Amino acid sequence: MSKTAAAHAGERLRERAADLAGRLSQVARRSSTIAQERAVLRMLGVDGLDRAGRPLAASLAERYCGSDAGRLARGVILPFVVAMLEYDMPARELALDGASGAIDLGLEAELLERPDRLAAAEKRAAQLLAVALARFDANRTATREMRDVLGLPEEPWLGVTLQATEVRAAVAETRAVVAQGADLVQVSVPASWEFAEARRQAGLEIPGLFEFEAPRRGREARRGDKRRRVEATRPADSPVPAGSQRGLASLRKAADDAAAERGCYASLMTVTSAFAAPEQAVVAAFERIDCVAVDPMREIVEDNLDPERALADHAFAHRLQMRAGCRVVVGPGPLALGADVASGIPADAPTRAGRALALQALGVELALADGLPADRLMLGAVPDWAVGDGDAASILLQSWLRRIVFPGHPLVVGGPLGWLTSPARAVAAVSAFTGGVASLVVESKVTGTVATMATDLAAVARTARALRGALSDGALHGDAEELAARTLAAASSALERLSSEGWGSLLGPADLGANDGRLGRSAVVERADGPTSGARLLKGLAWD
Repeated sequence: MSKTAAAHAGERLRERAADLAGRLSQVARRSSTIAQERAVLRMLGVDGLDRAGRPLAASLAERYCGSDAGRLARGVILPFVVAMLEYDMPARELALDGASGAIDLGLEAELLERPDRLAAAEKRAAQLLAVALARFDANRTATREMRDVLGLPEEPWLGVTLQATEVRAAVAETRAVVAQGADLVQVSVPASWEFAEARRQAGLEIPGLFEFEAPRRGREARRGDKRRRVEATRPADSPVPAGSQRGLASLRKAADDAAAERGCYASLMTVTSAFAAPEQAVVAAFERIDCVAVDPMREIVEDNLDPERALADHAFAHRLQMRAGCRVVVGPGPLALGADVASGIPADAPTRAGRALALQALGVELALADGLPADRLMLGAVPDWAVGDGDAASILLQSWLRRIVFPGHPLVVGGPLGWLTSPARAVAAVSAFTGGVASLVVESKVTGTVATMATDLAAVARTARALRGALSDGALHGDAEELAARTLAAASSALERLSSEGWGSLLGPADLGANDGRLGRSAVVERADGPTSGARLLKGLAWD
């Protein structure tokens, strides 16, 4: 298949994805979710844990909004801030009392019916958000200046996934791998509490959570009583997860120190769970995280999330990521088999590959529609299933298609399997680099030394460059040409059906039960525009 013909087909695919993304994005940007409210509370200064060891922002948002659609539509920001003014308390102290029930934000929200209290709350809320955004902007500037001073390493960058899960060990590991040649350190963020709880209620396996020892706290409060009795203790040696906000702050410093000694900038990348995109966007901005791996398409297909909920979370996160200046890594497209399972008729390989490509295109266009600049999007080059098959021709084909369909976007080679851990894996890496020039390779586990991996990656890149030069026209021929054409056609068909028939065309029809019990459906509503809503305050989160 010629590059010209493939490029034309890729343009048509992107146009179809952009049309659909535009409609979906409009709805998503008008929606409010419980995850967005948690992110807003974090921006106001609510962090850490409640008395039971749960994330404090999650506890407070759940207690206030719960299953009340009206409260979720109006948001927590104004009730929370009017309570701050009423009790003259800092955000975290108020949140602890609100989460425990000592202070009822529902009662405090009644104060907003008074014009003077509403005006005061809006003014104070705007000030608190401005402080948070100033921190976003300062960190964005600091990152740019450090990159300018130290310089980014030459591509392709070598990324290494941290194995340590506790911050002290993770700090030592970060220093070591950066000193040895890692250009990026990937950190897995513990699963969001909401995701774990949703899976538990659905009878599914619960992913890893924060392993904190719950702090012991006692306090008492009455509305209007400024006298406080506070008793708080936390053992000095309490474990801190590497992927928590406090842990990421320590890893950022460790990476900066090691990179300065090496003489080039080192990046941090977080990998987040479902329902975590808005909060992790705030954390990324606060702690100077360079890249965030978040993908609503994967969450919808693989994590069984309600599509409307997933897109609303990510639309909100995209606005914060745009302000923060971090890169967003969009996966290579999930393997959507729901319709096949529901119908009992398996699709062929090009159809499955086409669906993955279509979903990746939709994810890219959604991010662009939400305002993220194109140069901030990094895209997965090879789906995990192609790597697992170990077929060099399939790996090359998938990478080639993404280079053609997404010109100008940096590609990422990564996944659960190593790329430089054995001669067979090195062959797969050469195939991926020959199909499309990757900017980043992320190793899931270090075998040997990082320095050796860096040397092997440089050799892979040189070999791939030589092969691309020998391919002259860069086109596909024979069976590969036919497979590429069929994959692009299947991708276009998948988007056409998704646009006309809805998500059931990929996830399975609702009347066959494929969409029953999708997670998060009850925690998304249209955001209210009334005088006591926080909608007006949140419009300024991104750049004008």
